Amino acid sequence: MNPALTPQPGSRPSGRARTPSPIRAVTFDVYSALFDTISGLRFALSALFRARGLALDPGAAAATWRQRHMTYLLVANSLDREPATNRRALEASAQQTLHALTPPLTAAELERLVSAWEDLPPHPEAGRVLAEVRRRTLILATLSNGDRDMLAALLQHLPVAFDHIVSTEGGKFKPHPSVYTAALRILGVPREELLHVAGSATDAAGATAFGLQTIWVNRTQDTVPDPRFAPAHVVSDLIGVLDLLPHA
Repeated sequence: MNPALTPQPGSRPSGRARTPSPIRAVTFDVYSALFDTISGLRFALSALFRARGLALDPGAAAATWRQRHMTYLLVANSLDREPATNRRALEASAQQTLHALTPPLTAAELERLVSAWEDLPPHPEAGRVLAEVRRRTLILATLSNGDRDMLAALLQHLPVAFDHIVSTEGGKFKPHPSVYTAALRILGVPREELLHVAGSATDAAGATAFGLQTIWVNRTQDTVPDPRFAPAHVVSDLIGVLDLLPHA
């Protein structure tokens, strides 16, 4: 087993261990597990700050934007309103992050920032791991909070085609249980035969609480918000995912 693959304390059921069901499908979080979102946002914000002649830290702004984007999604899940789109979440969180700019963000500047989410750099090992998943003849899908059109554009940067682009568009965002229910319906597999590769703490907890086999690509040594829903497996990069997959 890959040394990066570490069972989390308290995450295994008590009593006699059950034999895991064979995995038939793998879903990947996109914006954290597969792509380096912070680096992509840093690049876009750096261009904006240079154009405006501002001596601001694009890395700090990128981290703030990402955090406020995640907060928007969680708040949207709690409100009894029409379904929000991820594009709307990106626009609102960008405006919140950069609210102190004078003059305010123009429509063109905002559009360029949001478009950066369609041109993020993949993590270095992403292509290799996805190619190996593809070789093992598993159902390969995304499970993402992104809108379908933005995901389709972004996934063009990867060398492997996905069988399904499972998006939350039109419904709740992860980690709402309805997201994982929809993935099972679309992929046509029972929950015990789906492995979800989470990229964030909230997604890892949500998928685990739902009962999916979950592996968390935890690049920042984060912790889940509730230790009761810590996933059974945590890796530092995508290479560790291959240890949980059936051989070709």
